Amino acid sequence: MEFFIPGLLLFLVSIIVAFLVIPRFTPLIVAILSIAFLSYGIYDHYTTFASEYRLSTWQEPLKVYAPAIMIITILIYIIYTILAFFTSGSVPVPAVPNIIEANQSSATNQIVKSLNKITNVFTNNTNNKNTKNESVLNQVTNTLNNTMNTVTNSLGLTNNTKRNNNKTSRSFVETF
Repeated sequence: MEFFIPGLLLFLVSIIVAFLVIPRFTPLIVAILSIAFLSYGIYDHYTTFASEYRLSTWQEPLKVYAPAIMIITILIYIIYTILAFFTSGSVPVPAVPNIIEANQSSATNQIVKSLNKITNVFTNNTNNKNTKNESVLNQVTNTLNNTMNTVTNSLGLTNNTKRNNNKTSRSFVETF
């Protein structure tokens, strides 16, 4: 546990730095930081393995520094290029072009017109079906009312008959 928790904490902090801090840097700052970290890496390596550097022959240290010299040269060239093109140190973002409205005969307008026609056809069909359904419902209701009136009249029951005031009892026909 002694090595796990500090290592995990370092891992989480490095993730936070990598995803939240570094993307906000300009290319110039990234190049300068890479030179600084590379220099620290070379220094740390030299201090760790100082005895081996001393015991080697005179040409061995030059072979070790060759990659560092190449990387530093490339980074200096990149920094010079950035400063030559972008004097403020930031990359300019091009402007978004204006979107021109399409003319009346464009394909999208034709599609929209077709969709509007289809919507109108469906709306008209729905309205017609609703009207037909209402008329059929009215006819059925009228037929049932007429039948009820005929049955009531044939049984001798009229609307003027005396009904119970508290409506606790009804005849079969009245309930139906």
